[in-house]
Amino acid sequence: MGFSDITKIIPPHSGLVSVIIPLHNGQKHLLELIQSLKNQTYNKIEVIIVDNNSTDNSVQLLKSLNDKIISLNIFLNKKNEGYCGGCNEGIKHAKGEYLLFLSQDRIMNSDWIELTVTKMKEDKKIGCVVGKVIREGASSAEYGHSYDVYGAVLINGISDESKLFFGGGTVLIRKKVIDQVGGFDPEFFIYQEDVDICWRIRLAGYDIKIENVVCINKGGGISDTFYNNKQYKITFDSELINMPLYKFYYGQKNRIRTLLKNYSVKNILKRLPVVIIMILLRGIFMSITSKKISYFIAVFHGFWWNIMHVSNTMKIRKEIQHFRVVNDDEIEKYMLPKSIEFNAIMSLRQFLKQKS
Repeated sequence: MGFSDITKIIPPHSGLVSVIIPLHNGQKHLLELIQSLKNQTYNKIEVIIVDNNSTDNSVQLLKSLNDKIISLNIFLNKKNEGYCGGCNEGIKHAKGEYLLFLSQDRIMNSDWIELTVTKMKEDKKIGCVVGKVIREGASSAEYGHSYDVYGAVLINGISDESKLFFGGGTVLIRKKVIDQVGGFDPEFFIYQEDVDICWRIRLAGYDIKIENVVCINKGGGISDTFYNNKQYKITFDSELINMPLYKFYYGQKNRIRTLLKNYSVKNILKRLPVVIIMILLRGIFMSITSKKISYFIAVFHGFWWNIMHVSNTMKIRKEIQHFRVVNDDEIEKYMLPKSIEFNAIMSLRQFLKQKS
């Protein structure tokens, strides 16, 4: 399936924000999430919730809340299509001029939508707006994410757009931009999908901006590893050391596909060998710290998946390279020029000393 098959180009309702929430076993924060939408100072919104075959009481709770707090458009997937599949299903039904992709564990302040829409209206070149995310226990707030030239991710810990590459979990994107660059890659299922779509937004010549709005991350799940004040802060915390196997697999598998689709041929040849080495080293590190060989095996499963799907990847790549108007030199201005993982290797000696 190509990106052109994912979105339906329909005339949007001017000023309307379509809030798209992929849901899977998310009943814990559901009431608070729906209430935060009701409390928004910007009221020209529609709420689209796509349930990914939840096994808890999420669907029953949704149905009980519908129209009691705010009107909900509920769609049910017969199987778990992942974050990407949930978002793409929501896009099909969206009528808004703007699309707000919202994770099930994110609670927005009441002015989030109003201020981000205002920011979007400042310049037609703005394709995406992110805000400030606060996570309990984190040493810094999160302003989207930074990304190095080899495809590794750090949380952007400063409200500076110079090294903001992408936002995830709570982002506002113009519907016409999605129609142009395509929806979320359905082959990703979960993880790195936000990197990929924001990369495509930049390739199409649009900007990604930060607005001073606050969202609370109730779910956690991100390592306390930041890019802050032009310095890397690598933290070997529980989120990194105890990363679930599925998260490691999808993150590294999708990382390779993201680079293959979006980079120029020159930079694929230049960057990919280093990426493969870094992924191998990560697999070794995770297997040693977890005492499970499965992480190292997952590396090769990811490599093999990309080999088997290279034809599909090249098909999608052709679509992306057709609409790109920005070269890699311009794209890499927003990336970190040095390897995050190499920096982590240098920090590993100190970590191992502390462990011993």
